Amino acid sequence: MEVLPKMRSKLALLAGLLVLGALLVPAPVQASGPTIGVNHLVDLDHGLLFPQNKQNEPSITRNPITGVLVAGANEEIGQPLCPGTTAPLSSPCPFKAGVPTSGYYRSTDGGATWTGAYLPGFETIGKTSGGDPSLDFGPRRCAGGSFSYGCGVVIYYASLADPFPELGGELGTVSRTYDDGQSWSNPVVATTTDSNANFVDHEWLAVDKVSGSPHFGRVYLDWAVFCNNCAGNGNVKIYTAHSEDEGRTWSNAVKISAANNNTPQGFRETGQMTVASDGTVEVFWTENADSTKYPSLQVVTISKDGGDSYTAPITIAQVTDYPLRGTPFDAVDLFNRVPGMSARVDCFPHPAADPSSNRVYVVWCDFSGGHGTVQAAVSSDGLSWTSLGTIASIAGRNAFFPQAAVTGSGKVAVAFDALTAPPASNPWQTGVQNYDAYIVTFTGRTWSAPVRVSTASSNPDVSSYNNLMEQFIGDYIGIVAGSNTAWAVWTDTRNGAACAAVNAYRSAIYGGSRTAVAPNPNTSCPSNFGDTDTYVASIGL
Repeated sequence: MEVLPKMRSKLALLAGLLVLGALLVPAPVQASGPTIGVNHLVDLDHGLLFPQNKQNEPSITRNPITGVLVAGANEEIGQPLCPGTTAPLSSPCPFKAGVPTSGYYRSTDGGATWTGAYLPGFETIGKTSGGDPSLDFGPRRCAGGSFSYGCGVVIYYASLADPFPELGGELGTVSRTYDDGQSWSNPVVATTTDSNANFVDHEWLAVDKVSGSPHFGRVYLDWAVFCNNCAGNGNVKIYTAHSEDEGRTWSNAVKISAANNNTPQGFRETGQMTVASDGTVEVFWTENADSTKYPSLQVVTISKDGGDSYTAPITIAQVTDYPLRGTPFDAVDLFNRVPGMSARVDCFPHPAADPSSNRVYVVWCDFSGGHGTVQAAVSSDGLSWTSLGTIASIAGRNAFFPQAAVTGSGKVAVAFDALTAPPASNPWQTGVQNYDAYIVTFTGRTWSAPVRVSTASSNPDVSSYNNLMEQFIGDYIGIVAGSNTAWAVWTDTRNGAACAAVNAYRSAIYGGSRTAVAPNPNTSCPSNFGDTDTYVASIGL
């Protein structure tokens, strides 16, 4: 739709106020802490059986002009019901080849109600969507080639793209919408690291969205390349690419990490990226993760030339991740886990840029001293980092999945989950621990006390991989900030139920059984087994 000149000027002014912070408006009197709105369901399944009732890894963004919220999640509503199995240690609910995973959802009323579907168009690149959503917004490119919010807002959705049948070759793609998710472009492959010997994972999107930046409107993607035939996370390499034309075409990949790693050296846990208001691109990850020889480090590499070149990794802080080894679940696989659940958790870094300054904040979970907290650091140039120490700690709970957002006036909001701690005498007791979503805020002076966001607790024992061997609630949650409000999204199990037959199967596997046969959850479990939903809440800052 063509925008009239007067309307374009009005939109540009409004965008400046919303996106850049309304700096001339007097700051309101600070409340004692954030205020929590009603929890709303972001859901399409409405009572279906497992695995069609399964969502996880939510991401969210917001059009700063229209206020429409657009979210994404791994969505299994299209998968068939479980056929069951008679073979030991095999999945009763296998993924069907060609069924998409990347769901999108949109809300025009502040998150109270949602509509959505699967991200379309993957058949045009011979793939199916593979999840791992990452969403962000930016200015639209005008007819003359420059970027301006006066010409509109683009919302971008990064997703994996899977071959079928799957054998390596997983790619990273970016889709875009000009109408807040009512319609979407076909996905464009953004990763130039395609190989049947490797696969792309953990892609993350960021847009240079502050007017005045030398690369205003540029879109960036970072991702990890995993080796198909390597043990653990061996030989993980981090790459980036960028687009100057709203994601229609992408630069060649730039490798920003070292080429190799191993068990003594530790592995490389992929993180996320952001763009500072001066256009500095900052990509974060954990180096030497779970090393038996070196400390695990949160690191960043930055680019001052729009993503063409990057510095060597810069150390931000040392991190103590949750235990990798020595759990009953080692019989299935090796992942870091919060005591009290078998679901995997990694303490990789999560950044957020302050649009009112050049500051970038980064947050992560940490298990130092046997207690899970949220840690943070801040930098104004990406080179020198100041520790903010522990910004969230809840007695009797271990924090995980922190995610940050910053308002246009510099208020910081950090959402995270926190699981009740099991007894010290039984640290891997599962089935009775519960987690909730929380928020802490920062106004430039002090951090607020943690405030519970979820109005009902979640038992991770409700959740499951499709093979039923372990719990699964994804790898991250999401948050986006407006001027004085943030919206957090998280994976929630309040509507689900655990299953005795599944727990018995898991116990047999953890005990070393090689002959256990998985039950069919559609016939052996409560109808709401496995129901993991995306929930959203507005948070007054």
